[in-house]
Amino acid sequence: MDFRELKYMIAVAESESITAAAKKLYISQPSLSYVISKVEEDLGVKIFDRKTTPVTLTYAGKRYIEAAKEILTINDNLRKELNDIVNEESGEIDLGIPTERAGYMLPKVLDKFRKSFPKVNLRLREARSSQIIHDLEDGNIDIAILPGEPGDLPERFDTELIYREQLYLVAHPSLITSDMILEKGRGDRLPLVDLHRMRNVPFILMSEGQYIRRYAERILHDAGINPNEITVVTSGITAVQLAKAGLGATIISERAVIPQGGTREVPCWRYNGSDMMWDVRAVYKKGAYLSRSARFLIDLMIEEFGKGQSGKEEN
Repeated sequence: MDFRELKYMIAVAESESITAAAKKLYISQPSLSYVISKVEEDLGVKIFDRKTTPVTLTYAGKRYIEAAKEILTINDNLRKELNDIVNEESGEIDLGIPTERAGYMLPKVLDKFRKSFPKVNLRLREARSSQIIHDLEDGNIDIAILPGEPGDLPERFDTELIYREQLYLVAHPSLITSDMILEKGRGDRLPLVDLHRMRNVPFILMSEGQYIRRYAERILHDAGINPNEITVVTSGITAVQLAKAGLGATIISERAVIPQGGTREVPCWRYNGSDMMWDVRAVYKKGAYLSRSARFLIDLMIEEFGKGQSGKEEN
């Protein structure tokens, strides 16, 4: 079986264009067209309808692509399992993780991981959540660490909860008027703010492709807010710093708050709404083989970040 042909056909199906797939595969368009024709001739069926724009799959083509992906997954799993058997504790893990989350989470687990698997090369793919999902689908990474509920992720992925993470409204006190406060803070419990009364407050949002942007927009929509003034940033750290300076309010996860002194240094508020926490999960393809080192890394993160979660209350 020619695994290269399978990869080429999948690339065309996903790109919906022979030209785009050829560029992605770094081969010429005529060469790719030849492979397609050869596969279709060998099977005696048409895989693609090349008369449409974009290129579409025939019914037989859909079955072929489904089977091709399963075959490549089985082959990849077998190679990883055999590598585990032959090389014991050596190998590689391609880990997809948002840039700032990498800086927050990895320092707490990498030392233990390297002591247990000193010969395993951990390669980081730092990017936005949407790009990480794309890389995971393409097989460029083995595991992703992403925030969000299971329903936020495609069904073709398996997920494991690492821990639950707090979401905060961050805003300088000058932006929060007395009529916005529903409940004053007590001890470690933060004041509760009525988002519905913040319609005229400028907001700082993360850029498209980051899950926190989707969450923040949903939270604001549920509160009937369509901000008139929006500042878009790519860094959660920057969003918190701008909010601290009184330049707008932002909804952000605790991983961007903790490095800046936590809730004692950052003006954080609770807000009325259901989405005050989200999951941080390990994500990988359904049926994917996890090497012993990959399994250890996930378990290590669960141990480090998930401890005490069952009794954790929202601040």
